[in-house]
Amino acid sequence: MRDYTFLNGARFSINNLFRSLRFDIDRLDLSWVDSDKPDFTRGLRIVDHIEINTITVDGEDADNLIYSLTFLFGKEDGYEAFRVAMDAYLIVALEKKEFLVSKQTKNPEGNSESSEAFIH
Repeated sequence: MRDYTFLNGARFSINNLFRSLRFDIDRLDLSWVDSDKPDFTRGLRIVDHIEINTITVDGEDADNLIYSLTFLFGKEDGYEAFRVAMDAYLIVALEKKEFLVSKQTKNPEGNSESSEAFIH
C-alpha cells in the first residue's frame, strides 16, 4: 500500500487519522519541491467506501472536522460506539458541507440528524 497520492500534479503524503465502519479520514501533507507551489498544501481527505467518494477539506472545514472528531471521541463510551457515531456525523456533514458537529441541527420531524444529542 502506498503512503502518497497526487492532487493537481503535486505529491502528498498520507497519514490515516481515523477509520470507521464506512469512512477513512487521512491527513494530506504536500511533498513540494518545484517552484510552483499549489493552492492546496495541507488538509484532510475523507474517503467514503460505500458511496465511492473522496472529499478534501482544508482551512476552517478541516479544523471543524478535527474538533468534531475529538468532541465525539470524548462523548462516546467505547471505540465501536464512537465509530458508529462518527459514521452518522460524517453522513450529515458531507451532505450539508457543515463539518462542525454543534451546527448539525434537527430535521423537520424533530429528530436528531446525527450527533446533536452529544451536545445537550
